[in-house]
Amino acid sequence: MKKINKNKFFDINQFPHQEGILVFPISISKIGNIQSAKKCFNYIKSIENKIIKPVIGVNFVYADNLYLYSDEKANKLKNKLQTSINSHKNHFLNILDKNQWYIQKSFSFTTWNQLLLESGKFQDYFGRLQKRYNKDKKFKKYVNEDVKNSKKKLTKNNILFILEEILVVYLTTKGKLRLFNEYIQDKEKWILFCYPGKPLYSEIYLYQNNFFSFKNSKNKYENCFYDLEEKKLYDFMNVNLETIKL
Repeated sequence: MKKINKNKFFDINQFPHQEGILVFPISISKIGNIQSAKKCFNYIKSIENKIIKPVIGVNFVYADNLYLYSDEKANKLKNKLQTSINSHKNHFLNILDKNQWYIQKSFSFTTWNQLLLESGKFQDYFGRLQKRYNKDKKFKKYVNEDVKNSKKKLTKNNILFILEEILVVYLTTKGKLRLFNEYIQDKEKWILFCYPGKPLYSEIYLYQNNFFSFKNSKNKYENCFYDLEEKKLYDFMNVNLETIKL
């Protein structure tokens, strides 16, 4: 087998023929621009030629709860988040109505909190990850770098935001958080996170060090991330964190 050089990533020719789920995590801060309903639909259109068999579901996961790491008043924040999510979902469903050749029930919509409810151990994992951040200098460096790259201040809230975000992605691909999709009905053999942008340094570090020693061998993409903008599949095991520029 030809050896792939570190930090070299390519597109996917085709998705596996078995049942699978493409996860679109929706950042509320980008829900009106690069992750608008129309943009998301266009991303799906741009990769539909990779679908060989109609056995794939798409799960939109709205990262609403992450934005509770804020000093903004709770009632204002709640209304803003709920309005944004409802608007995005309804707009996407309207687009689907005009494109009836898509399998309507293969699209699912989930909030962050609903996803967390599928793991009774999430708070335990989250506590352990925070302890790791406090004692692992390299991990702390990468988390702090991700916060700064997001153009935010290095505050406790923003650090917790990153930690929770990468933990949820990790637990999902490792099969520790259930993704409900009416069309796939828990038959998925693989899960792939898709996002218009690059992965986080801290996310890669978490996967490479596998703090919780989880393995999900049935998921071909258990250590992967797909950049919808550059059409690149990042295999985290093939990243050199010391040299890569994200």
